[in-house]
Amino acid sequence: MKAEYKVELYTGIRPTGDLTIANYIGAVKPLVELQKQGAKSLVFVADMHSLTDNEPAVANKFCREVVADYLALGLDPNKTNIYIQSSIAYQVSYMTMLLARHTSVSELLRVPTLKDKLKNTEHPETANALLFLYPVMMAADILLQRAKSVPVGEDQLAHMEVVRRLARDFNARYGDVFPIPAVQQVKSLRILSLKGTGKMSKSVPGGAIFLTDDLAKVAKKIKSAETATEGVMTDSLQSHITLAKELCGDPAVHLNIDSIISEHLEGKQVMGVFKDLLATIVVDFLRQFQTRRAEIVKDPSYIDSILKEGASVALANAESTLDLVRSSMK
Repeated sequence: MKAEYKVELYTGIRPTGDLTIANYIGAVKPLVELQKQGAKSLVFVADMHSLTDNEPAVANKFCREVVADYLALGLDPNKTNIYIQSSIAYQVSYMTMLLARHTSVSELLRVPTLKDKLKNTEHPETANALLFLYPVMMAADILLQRAKSVPVGEDQLAHMEVVRRLARDFNARYGDVFPIPAVQQVKSLRILSLKGTGKMSKSVPGGAIFLTDDLAKVAKKIKSAETATEGVMTDSLQSHITLAKELCGDPAVHLNIDSIISEHLEGKQVMGVFKDLLATIVVDFLRQFQTRRAEIVKDPSYIDSILKEGASVALANAESTLDLVRSSMK
């Protein structure tokens, strides 16, 4: 009997703080666009994953906040089920344990994202073990839900190879249990810090635009953002152009942006005009988002009902998969 998929599209969100405009462009917008194409999705808030580098209180604080953000950004609960990862903590932990038997420490040390994190922050001898198991827990999440496709950015491709390898190895030993999830790489758009160095990040709030920022504060941040001298195209300016076009889909506005940039490359002093336009686009987007979000959080039972329904779907899928796993291993 061929292993069957249960979920068409599956992805997770780490609840580690307020979202930035870059988080929207890189993670939420692609999911909303896939949803518009008719994909039935299952999304989970990865509070267990966030324990690799955060205290439980941080994850608990932001779980519901990030759900409200995603709903306000366009995630449709009629097309997408949402659940908190820890609502099926037993199933995730049990599957992680089973899959860990098929993973070596040396393989985990070769995962590029882990190597980068260790190089930048700590050494293997002092890193917490949960950090090493991150790809294995990711595999547990995906395989429990029997996901057909997983949209990921470039930084998660190595993790997905671990997931797919674990599924194949488990099937080779115990039978056709797991359907192999496909990797759906989403467009990688790198939005840089307004300060001009590195990507936009929560860790450098002065260079980031948060979805919850005061609108006057946002306009001020953009006015002081690094751009480029006349006639020069820089990474910072290109990032700002991408930001403007991703937030505003109006072709007329895009043509206006292109016209301003053409004048800039001809040596004209138009960066003030460009910043004014960028500020208008960002503030308009945030004003609409914040209005929708305020409506969503008025009734706490609304998010409760969405998470309850999502947990019911996730639990049914996970228990069904574990039944297959247990019977195959006898």
